[in-house]
Amino acid sequence: MTTCADMEAKISARIDGARVASDAELDAHLEACEACRSLVVEEAEPAFVFPVVDPDAYEIGRVLGHGGMGRIRMARDRRLGRDVALKELLFLTPALTARFVREARVAAALQHPNIIPVYDVGCFADGTPFYTMRRVDGCTLHQALARAENLAERMALLPRVIAAAEAIAFAHANGVVHRDLTPANILVGDFGETVVIDWGLAKDLRPDDDRVAPKYQTGTTQMVLTARGDVIGSPAYMPLEQATGSETDARVDVYGLGAILYHLLTGSAPYVGRSHDAILAQVREAAPEPVRRRAKRAPAALAAIVGKAMARDAADRYPTAVELVSDLRRYQTELVVDAHRSRLRIFD
Repeated sequence: MTTCADMEAKISARIDGARVASDAELDAHLEACEACRSLVVEEAEPAFVFPVVDPDAYEIGRVLGHGGMGRIRMARDRRLGRDVALKELLFLTPALTARFVREARVAAALQHPNIIPVYDVGCFADGTPFYTMRRVDGCTLHQALARAENLAERMALLPRVIAAAEAIAFAHANGVVHRDLTPANILVGDFGETVVIDWGLAKDLRPDDDRVAPKYQTGTTQMVLTARGDVIGSPAYMPLEQATGSETDARVDVYGLGAILYHLLTGSAPYVGRSHDAILAQVREAAPEPVRRRAKRAPAALAAIVGKAMARDAADRYPTAVELVSDLRRYQTELVVDAHRSRLRIFD
């Protein structure tokens, strides 16, 4: 008896847009199996793919990291003589290709100093799409937090979190929600750079029609890319509505930023578990332990900001990252003022 596993390679080829001619066995399986048939039908809509580039345009180097649907490699743009980071898609299905194209477009359209800039887009000769972006030498905020040995060292990273929050505030002001904010998606450069990366799950409220010529549109809707009821993102940093697959808006990013600040103050993520499902269960069950219970020396004002950003009910949070950044700036300014006053007292 033919199983779905037996047909996996042929189904993938059909989804990828390949025409498997006169394959009676595959056709019979698709006719009998509603799950496989719906997969092929729902994802068979062709998606725009970037134009093929000159194979000599890039010198490809080692792999720097992997994401949910692609990997990032070191590369050198031989045309301009500069080093770049090159992200390429690993799985060539129309739905993932459309999402990959959207990711590149979202990052390219959000021109902000703290959002990774996109330099070029293209497709290799074998059909693999890619885009290049600024190469940032350094580490992720997650790695930087792991190296910090105490609260004081973690607090030194607060300006990095505020810089990332400012990037998200800019995105919100331009109709884009990131939806996967974690310390691992913030790069901390060796020369002061802070950039938000990985916009693959972004919800872009701006229609393609307003920005992209018809022949370059993906042809795949937001609803297909992220169907209602799907749970997407990193569970340790996600709010209840995201963990239950409910409708999300900018407040999901507000929670994510609050969760990153929670990690900074306490030394660990709001939720910790052995598996994705185990952490999701914790998120659905209860709010995390308050900051000041886990870190008694955490600044009260900053803990209060985290509490509001991570409110269980989205209605109780900051409406967007714009308002969150405003409070963080006030906190930062007060610290500067207090330090200045202390210095004046010393020299009185």
